[in-house]
Amino acid sequence: MTGTFVTLLLILVVGCGGQGEMDDQRTDAPRVAQTKIERGPVTVTVEVSPEPARLSDEPTLTLTIDHEQGVDVEPPPFGESMGDFIIRDFREPLPIIRDQHQIIRQVYTLEPTSTGALQIDPIRITFLDARINGDGKSHTIETEALTLNVLSVVASDAPTLADLEGFAAPIDLAPSRAWIVWTVCGGIALLFAAFVILLILARRRAAESETQLTPRELANRELEKLWRDDATREDVKLFYVRLTSIVRTYIEGTTGVHAPEQTTEEFLREIGEGTRFPQEERERLKGFLESADLVKFAKHLPQASDIHESYHRARRFVGLTGGDATDE
Repeated sequence: MTGTFVTLLLILVVGCGGQGEMDDQRTDAPRVAQTKIERGPVTVTVEVSPEPARLSDEPTLTLTIDHEQGVDVEPPPFGESMGDFIIRDFREPLPIIRDQHQIIRQVYTLEPTSTGALQIDPIRITFLDARINGDGKSHTIETEALTLNVLSVVASDAPTLADLEGFAAPIDLAPSRAWIVWTVCGGIALLFAAFVILLILARRRAAESETQLTPRELANRELEKLWRDDATREDVKLFYVRLTSIVRTYIEGTTGVHAPEQTTEEFLREIGEGTRFPQEERERLKGFLESADLVKFAKHLPQASDIHESYHRARRFVGLTGGDATDE
């Protein structure tokens, strides 16, 4: 009987200790303020972390829109502020398709304007139920307002007099070996100077070789670099900004038209007045730039095949400009 009692007591102690560790882990994990609303085929979730946040933090707000296929969703437009917060950054990853659902995410980096309980206003989203069994009508779904507590300093980080320690005991100084330190530092300085010189020479040689490249060679090199950059391809807007910039820079290098400094409309008007481009190439370039503007300024979300086609249209224009470019 005594042995059984001791065994049960040990199990109880170990279980309590394990529960305490799990509670500590849950306590250490950053908290997230969240609201979720569902209407028909659309579910909207808003998450903000950390909660609470410090005034020096930049909380992250993630808006997730999960909707069934056949539903046309209009995400909220990008603005300069969101309730009591300033929007410092915004990105919109490519949509995810999973189990006949499409998931759209918008990620905002926020900056609090003051301390206390700050509010994030409700977010309104419009969608059209164009499913086969849908009602074909436009609907609006609105999330609840979120409150995020912003502190001037976390209590555990606040300095107190209890952190002060008494005077330390005198320390016996070892014999001076400053010459060793100076020797080592001098050697490191010489190595660093040699590295800087080699780096400058390498950059100078690279710049000289780059100046010998033609505009077409430079454009093709930048296009290949852009396509290899997976991070840029995930950010659709940034991908199209860089893609059109490469084409415009190529045009400036070959024709003298200041393409990077003009709007699409101004640029198309200028090349239409001259004879630098045949009519067929002007029409092809117009279609390319206008489709890119839809992504950059109108929040259009292209499919993966559209992104691939835009890239190859730019490659064909850069590689074949001069009269022999043809669409595939």
